[in-house]
Amino acid sequence: MKIKSLLLQSIFFTCIYINFAYAEYPDKTVRIVVGFSPGGGSDVIARVIAQRLSDSLKANVIVENRPGAGGMLAAELIANAPPDGYHLLLGTSAEMTISPPLYGRASYKPASDFIPISLLGLSPAILVANPNFPAKDIRDVIAEAKKNPGKVTIASGGAGTAPHLAAEQLKVVGGVDFVIAQYKGAGPSQTDAIAGHVPLVFTTIASALPAIKAKQLKPLTVISQKRSTLLPEVMFTGELGFKNYSAITWFGLFSPANTPKYILDKLRNVINQSLSDSELRSRFEAMGIEPASAEEGGEALRQRVIDELANWSRLIKDAGIKSE
Repeated sequence: MKIKSLLLQSIFFTCIYINFAYAEYPDKTVRIVVGFSPGGGSDVIARVIAQRLSDSLKANVIVENRPGAGGMLAAELIANAPPDGYHLLLGTSAEMTISPPLYGRASYKPASDFIPISLLGLSPAILVANPNFPAKDIRDVIAEAKKNPGKVTIASGGAGTAPHLAAEQLKVVGGVDFVIAQYKGAGPSQTDAIAGHVPLVFTTIASALPAIKAKQLKPLTVISQKRSTLLPEVMFTGELGFKNYSAITWFGLFSPANTPKYILDKLRNVINQSLSDSELRSRFEAMGIEPASAEEGGEALRQRVIDELANWSRLIKDAGIKSE
């Protein structure tokens, strides 16, 4: 009886502690670390989410920028942070699935050192062209490259980015050879395409959307397995017969492994409510980011990390892609 009584007391006080902790979290500043400089897409998204968390949780939530090594410095910091809900990562496809195999080193394991809280938004790669280039979609580009192997030039905004990997993938899935012109950023590559110095560019919808709307660039094909809500009139690779051809820049919120479930549940609840809010969705869409849905949350994001890490690792190795 004494042992049973002690056991019941232990369970009672544990429940009191958990309920108290749940009610009190957060009682100090929460940090969201971003692996890129202020002003970029991941930074803006982090600040939008930080404000939502701050308002809902009645706590101070700040964004801290730790750029470097393709986002890996920030990921390393959070992977080694206490799993207490006060240290979060605005993770992207870069530091989770591309940079580790690209740089050939990472002190963290993307699929096991983090708990995905929720997918926040996506920006698929897209193939765009100078308006004078005679192509309706990516099939015309493949046909041109087959007629003139090694002579068609397609620009990319930097080695190891999702658009660059989309270009490398096209060589494989299209069975073609063409020149990939590497630029120092999406902006310069698109500027040269608008000016007619290069005919084609792989970039992201977020980056290209203003030029597409201004009819300075012609959208050919979205590199995705579903139609983009931002460019619903543009065909995507999946419907053109390229069933395994996707290249998507995405943004998600992550916590260190072993973060307590009650904290994760509290954070997910706020994020899910935010993703259902029309004002937030409109803000993301204005940035060229497709808002995620609650159904694309933790477990789906974990599987995305696992699948993309395997795919990009294989492509980077086979294509001999090196970091700049």
